[in-house]
Formats: sequence, structure tokens, C-alpha cells
Amino acid sequence: MEGGRGLSRRMRKEHKTWLEHRFGSMVHFGEPMSAYTTFRIGGPANIVTVKTDQQLQELVRWSRENGLPVMILGAGSNLLVKDGGIRGIVVRLANGFTSIERIDGQTDGKHVRLVVGAGVFLSKLCRYAISEGLAGLNFALGIPGTVGGAIRMNAGAWGTCMAERLTAITVLNVAGQTETILREALPFAYRRLDLKEGTVILRGEFLLTPSDTSLLHDDATQMLKQRKRRQPSPIGTAGCFFKNPTEGPSAGELIEKAGLKGTRQGNAQISGKHANFVVNRGGATAADVISLTRRAQRVVYEKFGIHLKREVIVVGQETTSKEPLQE
Repeated sequence: MEGGRGLSRRMRKEHKTWLEHRFGSMVHFGEPMSAYTTFRIGGPANIVTVKTDQQLQELVRWSRENGLPVMILGAGSNLLVKDGGIRGIVVRLANGFTSIERIDGQTDGKHVRLVVGAGVFLSKLCRYAISEGLAGLNFALGIPGTVGGAIRMNAGAWGTCMAERLTAITVLNVAGQTETILREALPFAYRRLDLKEGTVILRGEFLLTPSDTSLLHDDATQMLKQRKRRQPSPIGTAGCFFKNPTEGPSAGELIEKAGLKGTRQGNAQISGKHANFVVNRGGATAADVISLTRRAQRVVYEKFGIHLKREVIVVGQETTSKEPLQE
């Protein structure tokens, strides 16, 4: 998921008319975000699907001119949408943002470059790399999400992260222009990329190493088995809820040691399989999740003096609130 803050002006009739005229069937008003997130939670939003850089540029420019906030939606993982939904426009990337291009002969001969659209699912990219005999992305197997969201969150596992595989990204910058930023100029940190507010990731460039397809496949199989054994299904969760502290026990270990494994609030529950996951047991609300995770933060701090910071992004409004787009 990628997004940014913005004005919380409500969408007026003339706004809807323009969107319908410009994007036709690619516009859906008042869609429940519960259908677009892996958490299966979230109030209504106005969703527009774009297929080209030009369409995205036009939509972002128009939205800014009309004071409507824009949020780019990836796979809806690592995201909790509040029960009042999202004002403004939620943008989904399709077609031109879902391609993978292999470029040979432009590196040192020992690597292969892939140019990957921000809307490509990580699972698709990983499968493609394995089928092409390209090593370097197996760490991302099983991480739900799209390439754009994974870059924005600097997603990682098994001691590796997106920052270690990228050579550049192409973005729509705050001036509304397409720009390529090389890796050395990208301010990556643990589970985040600090881009200027309003910047939209369009594509990422990855440098991978040729390898044996069968070895990559065997490695992938073992990784997925371990992930499945240790973590709950991605459907009904948003992935790891808290960032791991820089030192000492992980967030999940701290929550478990605090005696909170399996704790429920409404229909939200701290997973009995991995305590850094919150599970929607069916019909959970964002308010349930927020209450439960704040309790986890409070108890962990009281017992261990460690403040857990959220990894999951919380967006939207309470049911009666006029607060901004993103918390």
C-alpha cells in the first residue's frame, strides 16, 4: 500500500460526474474496503482503477486541484482501514503497472535487470524469477502485497529486504512529473522508504543473479513450508502488526511473554500461532483491532519498557470522524 495525507474534503456531485465521464466503468463509489484488504476490514471508499502513467498523472493532478486526497492501493496487505472508510480517492494500478520486463546485456554480464510495475504481486514476481533462473527474490516469497507497496515499506524476511535488491525506482513526483531515482539516492530504513509526501511509485528495477531453476524452486519450497508452519494465513490478517525492536526479543516474542497470545477484542484476536499477527475471526471491526493492539502496546511497555511501533498502516476515519486520510 502506498498513500499520503491530504485534505479531507468530501466528494461532491460534480467530482463524481467528472470521474464517471473520464474513467467510466473503472470508477466505483462507496465500495467497502473490506473487499480490498487482506484484513477483510474497512469502511467505504471511492475507487478508481488506472491503466497508464498518463491516466494516473491526470487523476492525481485533478484530485489535487480539487482538494481530494489520493491513496494508492496495492494488494491491501499491511493495511487497516478504519470503519468510517476513506474520503477522497483510492487508486488501483492495472495493465501497464502489472508488467515484468527482463533486460539482458545492459549490466556486467553477471546479472540480469528486471523492470517491474508497481502493481505486480510479489508472488508473481518471485515465481517469474524462479522460472527464469534468477536468484535474489526468494526472500519475498509468501509476503503478501505488490511491488510498489513492498518498496514503500521496504518489505523483508530471512534477513533480506527490498532495498538490497533494487537498483532504481521510477516515480510520479510531487510536481506531477515522472522521475527515476537511483538506489544510492533512496532513503531506505527498517520497513520504510522515506519519499516525499505525495510521491507515487510506478516501477522498480531489480538486479538479480542467474542461478539454477531447480535449486531456486527447492529453496522456495522450504521457505514457504516454514512460513506456513510459523504464521497464520494472510487472509484475515495484515501481516506482522508491529515492527521488531532493533535489539532483543522480536515483537511477537514480547507479546507472547506478556501473556497476550490468543487474546480477543470483539472478533479480533492475537494469533495463537504467531503473536505479532492479529486475526479477523469473522466480522471484526477496525475499532476491535485498534483496541486490541493498543492493549498489546500498553502491556508490553508495562512489563518490558519497550514501546512497540506499528508496521501496519492505519488509514481512514472513525464512523463519525472528520479526521485526515492517514493516521
